[in-house]
Amino acid sequence: MKLVRYNTPISSVGRVADFDDWFRNPLAGLPSLSRFFNFGDAIDTSASLATDIHEDKDHYYARFEVPGVKKEDVKIELNDRMLTVSAEKKEKRGDEESSFSCTRTISVPDGVKSDGIAAKLEDGVLTVTLPKSEERKPKNIQVA
Repeated sequence: MKLVRYNTPISSVGRVADFDDWFRNPLAGLPSLSRFFNFGDAIDTSASLATDIHEDKDHYYARFEVPGVKKEDVKIELNDRMLTVSAEKKEKRGDEESSFSCTRTISVPDGVKSDGIAAKLEDGVLTVTLPKSEERKPKNIQVA
C-alpha cells in the first residue's frame, strides 16, 4: 500500500487540515507517557552517544559516534572507573545559532592502566583505547 499526499480543494481546507495535523502527529492530544505512567525523573531526555565496546588481549576499546564534531569539542574524563565522553556541536547559519550536546558514561573494568589511555577522532568516530594491566592479560600455562 502506498500513501500519497492529497491536494485538498480550497473549500474544504479547514476540516481536512485538522485531519492532516492528526495524521502527522496522532498522539498530540494525549497526555505525555511520563505523566500517565508517573515515570517522574526516570526518563532521560538528553541525547546519548551511540557506542560500541570490545576488547582484544591487550586493550579495551570504546568507539563513540560523533559525526560533525571537532576534536576540541570533545571532552573525555575517567573518574572512579567511569569513562564519560561529552561532545558538543555548534552551528551558525546566518543569524541563527544552534548547539547540540550529548554525553555517554560507561563503566570501565578493573585493571585498566589509566596513564596509558589514548583517544583518536577520525571520520566522525571517536575511539578510546584503554590498555589492560598485566594481571588482566591472558597468560599461557605450560602443561608439565
